[in-house]
Amino acid sequence: MGDPAVASPSASDPVLTLPPWLGRPSAPLGPGTSEARRVRLDFVARTLVGALEVVRRALYAEEIARRDGLLQRASPEVKVLCFLALILAASLSRGLAPLALLYGGCVLLAALGRLDLRSFLGRTGLVVLFFTGLIVLPGMTSLVHPGEPLVVLVRFGPDARLGPLALPSELSLTRQGLTGGLMVMLRAATSVSLVTLLTVTTGWFELLRGLRALGLPAAVGMLFTLTYRYIFVLLTVVQDMYAAWQARVLGGRAGDAGRRLGAAAAYALFLRSEALAREIHQAMLARGFQGRVAFVQRRRSSVWASGALAALTLLMLGGVYVVR
Repeated sequence: MGDPAVASPSASDPVLTLPPWLGRPSAPLGPGTSEARRVRLDFVARTLVGALEVVRRALYAEEIARRDGLLQRASPEVKVLCFLALILAASLSRGLAPLALLYGGCVLLAALGRLDLRSFLGRTGLVVLFFTGLIVLPGMTSLVHPGEPLVVLVRFGPDARLGPLALPSELSLTRQGLTGGLMVMLRAATSVSLVTLLTVTTGWFELLRGLRALGLPAAVGMLFTLTYRYIFVLLTVVQDMYAAWQARVLGGRAGDAGRRLGAAAAYALFLRSEALAREIHQAMLARGFQGRVAFVQRRRSSVWASGALAALTLLMLGGVYVVR
């Protein structure tokens, strides 16, 4: 005898049917409700990924600043003076040889600072040279710098015209234009390389301490210090707000509703940042703040490293003066 609970229904039993509204396919729940919703969430997610990339690069720069290299052990004051002198020399150089010498010195300093040369050259050299070359490429042609042609790009003919404008017989890269373009690209690559070396091998707080010794106002240094410290806190707050929004919002927020939600989130972030600023100020006053910021010195500067950096800087400046 079978179990009545599992017996098959007879023909006289009523047929169980679903309501029509349960049979209709519904939109999936969660962040992927619609294409516009996905696009909007992807935009917010990409923004957060970019913000986290800023944090990652800052942490990577701090990791480089803690390495045991020549640049890391030099005094921040000496380092700022040396790099400012080299940047000024790169800006005032009027020849390819001095700029090439300075860029070679940048590569040597990067090696002494124990940086990854492949990454350093790729980020500060090739990228800058490529984009700067795209900008100065029109200036290398005979339209801007007439002179000795090296490569003929286009031949227009003797009587070519573009409307009321008369065109030259040919468009070519000239020796004078190529020299000027290479100077601009080398100057940009050298300046960017020097600034990158200074920032990644010094550390933010030590860099501010070096600038403070050279005359940076105390209020400006304090503003930069607090901004650098608490911008990461606000980025964490934004990330938490986005995660909470994803956990609580199941349906779509298209059109005006989505814009109102974004405006409300921005307003909430502003209120939280204002409250955080008040709490920070009260905590500083409770700890005896009187208008001066004490910069923490994480590592004692080495006299020989500072002297070696100064000697290398003088050698590079002397070489620039000789080959100019």
